[in-house]
Parts: sequence; C-alpha cells; structure tokens
Amino acid sequence: MSDIAFTVPELNLLLSLVHLRGAGDTGAFKTAFGYEKVERNMRDPLLDKGLITVDKSVRPFRYELTDAGWRAARPALAEPAQTGLSNRTARILWAVLRDVAAHMGRTGVELADVYADAPVEEAAEPVTLGDRILSTYRELSGEPADWVPLLALRKRLDGEDRTEVDKSLTELHAAREIELIPESNRGTLSDEDRDAAIWLGGEHRHLIRIGER
Repeated sequence: MSDIAFTVPELNLLLSLVHLRGAGDTGAFKTAFGYEKVERNMRDPLLDKGLITVDKSVRPFRYELTDAGWRAARPALAEPAQTGLSNRTARILWAVLRDVAAHMGRTGVELADVYADAPVEEAAEPVTLGDRILSTYRELSGEPADWVPLLALRKRLDGEDRTEVDKSLTELHAAREIELIPESNRGTLSDEDRDAAIWLGGEHRHLIRIGER
C-alpha cells in the first residue's frame, strides 16, 4: 500500500504523466485523454508533496514527474478503487492498462501469470448514486471547495436517470451533506442552466456545494 494517499483528481494528473512518459502539457492531455484544464485540486497537492514540477515559463504550462512522483505512482496502482470515477479517470486508467499490456507483450508475461498467486479480494461495496454525486462534485470544485453549477454536475453524470439524480440530490441536501442554492444573478443563467436546476423548497436551485459537517 502507498504511503501517500491520493484523491481522484491527484491520481488523474499523476497517471496522466506516467502514460506520457513523465512529462506533458494540456495539449498532450487533450489528445490522450480528452481534458485540457489542470485544476488546482489536481496540481497543488502534487506540487506540495514534491511529486511534480510545473514550468510556467512556457505556454501551455509543462508538467513533469519528479523521481519521487515516479516512485509514488507504482504503489498507487495497488490502492483499492475509489468511488465515483469519472470518464476522465476511466480514460487515463485505460491508457495505463494499455501500457501494462504492451510491457507484458514484450516480456512474455501472461495474465494467468499475474493472477496465479494473487489473493481473492472480497467484493467491494456497491457505489451509490449519492457517492457518485459527491465524488463528481469534488472533481469539479476547486480548493477550497466552491460552488459548482448543477449543469456541470449533470453533464458529468450523463446517462443517469434525471429523476434518480434529483432524488439523490434532495436526500443529500436533507442530510446536510450538500448545499443547494439559487443563482443570485439570474441574468447570467443560460437556458441549459435553467433546465439543469432542481426545484426545491419552492424555488429553482442552480448551484451545489458540499456542506459543512
């Protein structure tokens, strides 16, 4: 088990750089994984831990793994799966799996060899829609946590039944795990923002934030 705990956004950036052979910019991230914005909650914790460097003298900024970052990445792959993984995370992990598969092809290692002595793990607890909502919010918010438009959240949860999403949002709000508020400046709202709002307590609410416990 790794001595360093990573959030999903941190692991996204760490493994993105692993796949890119240790260094890359947002253009490379866009080509490989479909994202081109490195949020602060991805970047700053890795900088603080000395796992990456950022060259701001070039545009776009260039991100590079340090030796410590390379060392931290391998045990991180053995950590239990986190809940509420986004499409971004799935694409990154799939790219890393392809790298592993290529290595197996070069070395002659077969999947049967990998699993021969592996212990059987107990089934993980099922991931609830509420868990996905909270995890997705954390990926979208900055540091410190800020208000996130429900529109952005719903886009990340594309494919989930809207009625079920609204039910989970209402339950999380009632449990004070999240806050839902209206946008004070209604003139800034697009038609999509209005459509993404949830009707709660006699008003449309457009923004979400994880509440104080």
